[in-house]
Amino acid sequence: MSAPSQSGEGEAGFVLLSVLAIFIVVGAVLAAAILQVRSATGLAQARTEVVRLQGAADGIARLIAYELDLGRTHRRVGTGLPQDGTVTACPLAPGRTAFVSLQDQGTLIDLNATPRPAVEEAFRLLGLPDREALALGAEIVDYRDPDDAPEPNGGAELPQYRARGLPWGPRNAPFASIDEIDRLPSMTPTLAARLRPALTVYNEGGRFDLAALVRRVNPSAIRSLPGSAGPVPSQRQMFRLSVVVEEGRARAGRSAILNLGSGGFLVWQQTVAADLVGGAGHAACALLAAALASRP
Repeated sequence: MSAPSQSGEGEAGFVLLSVLAIFIVVGAVLAAAILQVRSATGLAQARTEVVRLQGAADGIARLIAYELDLGRTHRRVGTGLPQDGTVTACPLAPGRTAFVSLQDQGTLIDLNATPRPAVEEAFRLLGLPDREALALGAEIVDYRDPDDAPEPNGGAELPQYRARGLPWGPRNAPFASIDEIDRLPSMTPTLAARLRPALTVYNEGGRFDLAALVRRVNPSAIRSLPGSAGPVPSQRQMFRLSVVVEEGRARAGRSAILNLGSGGFLVWQQTVAADLVGGAGHAACALLAAALASRP
């Protein structure tokens, strides 16, 4: 009689192990499902937060554009935000901050419209050695003009690009953005970093305020300014506007080119603008915070 008893105990043990195994599998499936639900919920919450931040950034950008337009049309002061690209940091609510940068493009060197001599003079005063200033001035003209004849004293058409081992050549058409300066044969990351804050493709008149640029980018060269470098008033028509709203780890923003003449927003794109940080406060921050607080 002992043999059947041992057999029954073995079967019971096997059943028990099977049940335990099933419980373990079911528990693992439930745990995975719970984690997946939590992950999906967290992701949905994060997306919702980013959408809210994006809405705030877009609202600030439109408000600043509206105030700029009123100021230009009716000679009003508007928000009074700096228009030289300085970053302004505006607390909107506990833990939420807006970073705003506004740049009047009429004060900058236009890669398409500014004559070569003016480009070279500005590059020297912005800290470039004569050789680099001459070479880059010539290469900018060759990049944007339609012909295949290199500019004297350092120009670069397709053969010169090939000689430098570059697989591309000049555009032979206007610069589409200032980022294209990286394609010039004589450009280096160091030179580009120095020049980028002074360049634009949205100053159709080509004239710029050399003294203001030197004071902002290379103040040590102020004494080297030529006597003719007086203030050059901007047409105040084209502006680059960047707004980023940050809360915790979430960050969303808007980058835009605004034409106050007639075109409205020429560029309107999302951005997180990782370089748009820091900055001081400004009296305009109260207006921006109040406008956002009044939204339903």
